[in-house]
Amino acid sequence: MNWPEHMFVGALFGIIIALLLQTPAVDSAILVAFASVSALAPDIDHDSSKIRRISNITVPIAAFGFSFASTCTESVMCTLEDLRSVIILGLAITGLYMIVLTFFKPRHRGITHTIFAALIFAAFIYIFSDLNFAFAGFAGYTSHLLADKHIKLA
Repeated sequence: MNWPEHMFVGALFGIIIALLLQTPAVDSAILVAFASVSALAPDIDHDSSKIRRISNITVPIAAFGFSFASTCTESVMCTLEDLRSVIILGLAITGLYMIVLTFFKPRHRGITHTIFAALIFAAFIYIFSDLNFAFAGFAGYTSHLLADKHIKLA
């Protein structure tokens, strides 16, 4: 199955989650979109996948955004020392991402295509967001596994 089909199935699962959670229309649309994108996550282990190309761009941006937000907490203006910390932390997060995908990348349809990975994904989303997004992320992720007919526990 290719990425547009995975996103479509993920969106369907997102609709189900939004209906079960009885969220307002705008929140439901956001949850459906998130589930749709989450349906691409299991293919992060494939070098030419859509999610891999997207994450190669967004991870460094998010890493520096997170570094800035966590370092420059008192105001938008950072001191020179703060900026050094932002750069170091941003590079460290980006470097960790690159190291994992270069040297520890699992084989395609390995660990990333398991229910265990879907639970880890949902837990990660919950840590940085809320329970509704965690449910939508889990639904999108597992929709990929079901669509591929490749479901393993671990």
